[in-house]
Amino acid sequence: MFILPCPSVCCCIATSISWHESRRRYHDDGISDDEIEGKRTFDLEEKLRSERFTSDRVKRMEGKDLTFEYIQRGGLRDPIIFEKPDGLGIKMPDPDFSVNDVKIFVGSRRMIDVMDVSTQKGIEMSMAQWRRYYETPPSQRDKLYNVISLEFSHTKLENLVQRPTSVDIIDWVDNMWPRHLKERQRDSTNSITDMQYPKVQKYCLMSVQGCYTDFHIDFGGSSVWYHILRGGKVFWLIPPTPQNLELYEDWVLSGKQGDIFLGDKAQDLSSLSGSAS
Repeated sequence: MFILPCPSVCCCIATSISWHESRRRYHDDGISDDEIEGKRTFDLEEKLRSERFTSDRVKRMEGKDLTFEYIQRGGLRDPIIFEKPDGLGIKMPDPDFSVNDVKIFVGSRRMIDVMDVSTQKGIEMSMAQWRRYYETPPSQRDKLYNVISLEFSHTKLENLVQRPTSVDIIDWVDNMWPRHLKERQRDSTNSITDMQYPKVQKYCLMSVQGCYTDFHIDFGGSSVWYHILRGGKVFWLIPPTPQNLELYEDWVLSGKQGDIFLGDKAQDLSSLSGSAS
């Protein structure tokens, strides 16, 4: 399992089914479609091979050591890797749990946001459509699509996933939001008109091989946790120094994300990789 601190600037490349809390918010910032459409002009494979990106800031811990006291003392300032789930208090589906199983547990008609990897723009599909796409042989796919925002609270899938105990303890939604509003939630989707509380606690991410999510800050500068059920992910993490945050803001507003790999300009970029255990 990974914990990525707040508010790191993060991007990842993946082939996986994984679970996490929090999500990315997308803003067009007034940039026209013409400015952000099109293929990347930098080589992701070269970035993956590069030895410039280190993992010096990454901590490795055992689950039993991630306690409320530990978080109180130092916060979550550096990326953390847990090689084994022991002591974290998590519960996950069996490793052979498939995209078809996700469809069964959340419903085949559930509409989900799907990202076109080449443009980083979103479209909608039903879970049935996504399952058909995911199971299509790679040679027959005309585009790379990625699911990073399927929030599955209030579905049958919710009971198969338990977050780390420490996350339950510090979750603002559980600790601060009026309990009667959360208990009033019935809709399993994230429709704003039907939402009674910030429904951002359990996400299922599904990526085919080669999927890429560009640099972003999770909403509110929140920390996130990931558990990789199948496949693997590579994260690039930028520490949130004033200079790096200014670079990030300029990069977002430029509309030239496809031309510029932000990690080439930022200071102290870390590379973090992991796979299902």
